[in-house]
Amino acid sequence: MNEFTAERIVKSFTMHLCAPPAEVFPLLCPVRETDWIEPWSCDMVFSTGGRAENNAVFTTDFESQGGTEIWVVCRYEKDRAIEFIRVTPGLKINRMDISLKATDDGSLSVWTNTYTGLSEAGNRWIRNLTDEAFELEKAAVEKMLNHYLKTGAMLKMADLNLETRYYGQDSHH
Repeated sequence: MNEFTAERIVKSFTMHLCAPPAEVFPLLCPVRETDWIEPWSCDMVFSTGGRAENNAVFTTDFESQGGTEIWVVCRYEKDRAIEFIRVTPGLKINRMDISLKATDDGSLSVWTNTYTGLSEAGNRWIRNLTDEAFELEKAAVEKMLNHYLKTGAMLKMADLNLETRYYGQDSHH
């Protein structure tokens, strides 16, 4: 009998973005994120169109997130919402739900992450994720996204002027 008991936390962050959902949504794609997130990289495993779509699968490998992650797009509502299941084998699952809503001056975007440990090491990773670290990471994403929406250029990590160490290591997304 397995003695392991998974731990779970849910964290949310609201972003105020300077463009309407129709301009923001296409950037919430693993392929397009290379345009605005430094140093984002991924390997597309399956997508009929080569971009984010329902049931697309891709992988990333960021040490700060626990290593290789398998991502599945499990919800895709154009210009409204995208949701990913991110599995770090043997460590954790992160259900990442991103919604977009038009405002008078752009968009309101709520990012909700539900983390579930798959092992004692995964539970430790979750316990080490402070509210402050989560908010710093999402604030950096918000700043990078707004910069790209305003200028069409990537904001370099060195120019973020935010604390860039999350989860005890350098974070990438």
